[in-house]
Amino acid sequence: MKKTVFILLLSTFLCLAFIFGITVTSEASKKFYIKWGATSVRSGLYANTVAMAKAVNKAYPGEIEVTVVETGGYLENLSRLQRKAIHIGPACASAGYANYKGFIDYEGKANPNLRTLWGGYITPIHIVVSEKSGVKDIKELSGVDFAMNPGTTSGRLVEFLFKALNITPNYKMMGIGASVDAMKAGVVQGWFKAGFKDSAILDLEAHMGIRILPTPKHYIDQLNKVYPGHGLMMDIPAELFKSVKKAQPSLAYVVTDFIDKDVPEDVVFKIVKAVWENRKEIVGPLAALKEGNFEDMLGMAEKYIYVPLHPGAVKFYRDVLKMKIPDKLIPPEMKR
Repeated sequence: MKKTVFILLLSTFLCLAFIFGITVTSEASKKFYIKWGATSVRSGLYANTVAMAKAVNKAYPGEIEVTVVETGGYLENLSRLQRKAIHIGPACASAGYANYKGFIDYEGKANPNLRTLWGGYITPIHIVVSEKSGVKDIKELSGVDFAMNPGTTSGRLVEFLFKALNITPNYKMMGIGASVDAMKAGVVQGWFKAGFKDSAILDLEAHMGIRILPTPKHYIDQLNKVYPGHGLMMDIPAELFKSVKKAQPSLAYVVTDFIDKDVPEDVVFKIVKAVWENRKEIVGPLAALKEGNFEDMLGMAEKYIYVPLHPGAVKFYRDVLKMKIPDKLIPPEMKR
């Protein structure tokens, strides 16, 4: 009987060791192996993740080894985190909140083990129409042929916004490249694209007259009433595009990095410390992080994040940086 119990305990330990990267060899017993999900290698965010992983590996070569894993993107990362197939992964903050709480797309699939590391970066979503369409307000989009890119974070948020406002465009499902061509050809009169000075929108402006429609606060408030935590906004500056004559409000989303709560506190502390100390170098060549204010790691979390921080992150911000952590970001395990 004792032998059977011992074998079961040993099997359980080995399984957990495999999942969480705990090595069982005495020589490397101090090293923790991290699988950091990213996106497709063709995505700009892949380079962001590689830069952060490099900073951690360089800071703690004998203690932490981060491997960047190519994935299908934000939603897949949340799924992989819940299955413990990766330890860390970037995702849209609003989708992470829905996953954490178990509502909207995650009804009955809550992941209470989800935690955050920092605030991430904010990106506007531009809702674009042709001048020929005559559309000047997003509420005028009902019945308009509108390119929709299924499976994208920005597409899902635009869809939620339209549903919350009872806007019913005539969706044409297609990829991003096809959407640009469809706008140029007049097959569709409306589309959307995330990013600051996005190259696809610049391409459209070079070929045709377009408008970037504003998304005023009362529209965002309605979005949050219907889909809590999903209505983020920011002001885009005048002259960001030729059609933007003055600063105007835009729908936006935040990308942050989520982590499983069972990753050891000391490991997470070191990850956050390495990224914090190298944040200027990480942000430097990466426009999305620079324009999206990634450097303000805790400040961005205070504004936009509703999934609590990992205890290791709390320890770094509070004990090392002497920052006050808002109650919404304190994880349940630290409130007991």
